[in-house]
Amino acid sequence: MKKRAVLIGMTVLGVCLAAALVIAGARDRRPVLVCLGDSLTSCGGAGGHFSHWLQRLMPDVRVIDAGIGGDTLDGGRARYDRDVLAHNPDVVLIALGANDFWRNSRPVSVMGGDLRAMVKEARRRGMQVVVASCFGDRDFWEEVCTEFDASRFELAEQIARMERAICDEYECLYVPNMQIDVKPNRLPPFWDETDHPNRAGNEQVALCLLPALRQAVSRVKTK
Repeated sequence: MKKRAVLIGMTVLGVCLAAALVIAGARDRRPVLVCLGDSLTSCGGAGGHFSHWLQRLMPDVRVIDAGIGGDTLDGGRARYDRDVLAHNPDVVLIALGANDFWRNSRPVSVMGGDLRAMVKEARRRGMQVVVASCFGDRDFWEEVCTEFDASRFELAEQIARMERAICDEYECLYVPNMQIDVKPNRLPPFWDETDHPNRAGNEQVALCLLPALRQAVSRVKTK
């Protein structure tokens, strides 16, 4: 009876071990991309975030959406460990700064301190970083319709210069104007009643982000 119990126990243990090995072999081994952002990352409705489009466009990568409406650079920094680093990503996309711009309550140098801290930690861990902006490479005086008045042009340019300088310092990739293909704001077919890109708009944003993200992923695969 005891021998039988031992045999049954060993059989169960063997089955469990075999199952564990199968599960381990089936674990998702794709590179991981975390998209850290604000409402521009979390907008678009179910299945319509730009991260959802990126997942469709890059099935060889596992995309995690870490967008929270209203977030800022310091907010992103505060939740960086939990919402980004905890996933041990290979690539981090940082798309923050729009709310810092609208609130205009902190110097650009302080905003830059938050961005630099996040970029520096990711690079220290060997992660690739892509910074996505709404302000770079834009001639505001030549745009038919901007989303803010001329009194804010200099602030937008300062933020863009700060972002680019940090990317140059840490050898990150920079997407200067991720909404370039859905400008001007607020107009169909790319914008909804919340004054954010809709599903169709986010497809265009994803396509704009795609070249830099593919480049970042290629660096991961060849490192």
